[in-house]
Amino acid sequence: MEARFLLVLALAIVVPAQAQQVHKCRERGQVVYQSAPCASGQAEKAWDATPVPEQSNAEKWRLYRIDRQLKSRNAASGSYAGGATVSNSANGSSCQSARASRAAAYEAAGVHRDFALSSYWDNVVQNACK
Repeated sequence: MEARFLLVLALAIVVPAQAQQVHKCRERGQVVYQSAPCASGQAEKAWDATPVPEQSNAEKWRLYRIDRQLKSRNAASGSYAGGATVSNSANGSSCQSARASRAAAYEAAGVHRDFALSSYWDNVVQNACK
């Protein structure tokens, strides 16, 4: 009984780990994508289609906190009607400061920064450099 359980457990672990393949075939003049090899034996292209790993719980929480922070900032700034404003700083120090802050945030996030972070800092720079 225990050996059967171990066999089932081993199969459950091994089966999802197999890489899937996608084959691009041409049948009656049309392109067909399928998981089985082409019937004619000649695939136009075949490649491995490994599934994208699901986001970790920590990554989901990080994105949730960023989303909540952005929503709270946008809700606070959108509560009044703002007209056109003209910056009174002639030297653009606020613009340079915003650009430096954005560069530091991008450096801290690395190459795997998400859209919410990029969007936030691009908006900050745009508002400062008007």
